[in-house]
Amino acid sequence: GDEAGSEIELAAEMAELFANDSPFRVVPVPGDSGLNNISRLLHDPHIDAGFVSTDVLADTDTQSSVPNLAGSLQVVARLCPQEVHILARAGIDSLADLAGKEVNFGPDGGSSAVTARTLFRALNIEVKPVALDSRAAIEQLKQGAIAASVFVGAKPMPLIAGIPANEGLHLLPVAFGEGLEAVYLPTGFDHDDYPNLIEMETEIPSVATGMALLAAASKDDPGHADRVAQLVDTLFSHFGELKKDGLHPKWREINLAASLPGWTRVPAAEAWLSQHPNDDARKGAQAKIEAGAAQSNLPVSQNQRDVLFEQYIEWQRAKGH
Repeated sequence: GDEAGSEIELAAEMAELFANDSPFRVVPVPGDSGLNNISRLLHDPHIDAGFVSTDVLADTDTQSSVPNLAGSLQVVARLCPQEVHILARAGIDSLADLAGKEVNFGPDGGSSAVTARTLFRALNIEVKPVALDSRAAIEQLKQGAIAASVFVGAKPMPLIAGIPANEGLHLLPVAFGEGLEAVYLPTGFDHDDYPNLIEMETEIPSVATGMALLAAASKDDPGHADRVAQLVDTLFSHFGELKKDGLHPKWREINLAASLPGWTRVPAAEAWLSQHPNDDARKGAQAKIEAGAAQSNLPVSQNQRDVLFEQYIEWQRAKGH
């Protein structure tokens, strides 16, 4: 993921599982959770697995540039939902205020850019996209050079959490509805997520997309399958360690047994889950997001979250963006 995003933090914590008893190491490498990650998964001999947004997997540009995408990549694990953060400067109080203004979507082909394009299209709001990296976007916001910036990542995103309260920046609400029901999942931010930006007892609604850890189905590298198998065995066997206090809270929301409709698992993951039918690693946080809808005070039941996520993935698979 982007070096300022949550994916790097998640990858670094995952890599710690391999520090002791594993014969090899996992090295987090900055990426974009988008087209660049897909290209590296398929062609870079040094990359065996990577994060990719489900928005990117469903995007028509992705599908046209990578023929037989679902046959070329396989799922290691479906990960936690990725919240859409729209950070705005003072004077911008709603999404409607962004019409005709410059809004950072992030680098072309990255997960934030694809999600931002899809979101504003669904909302019928025309903005002027710019393509800045995360840190440059924050600086441009502070200077008032752009109106807002879209960030997609697991809350709390370190870059946003680190913004001081007196910078004049704030998160815009994204109401679930308004044509978003078929595309995204309901979520929200509160003071616990971003204490510098959100007051106590205040919730800002937003939406979330999905994220998966993927690997190439095959590579011109005889060791690729073995390395992926070792990744699966170590990650799945020690997954409970990632749910400890002090690590990213999103680990508690992941169900390793959750599928990604229309996609196959890597054989090692399928085999591990078959051999461990009752393992705790199969269970996500039952009171939270087991099927991928983000935790929220909105009146959405667990069954509804399950249905929403499955419909969302199926819609992406069938329609693209």
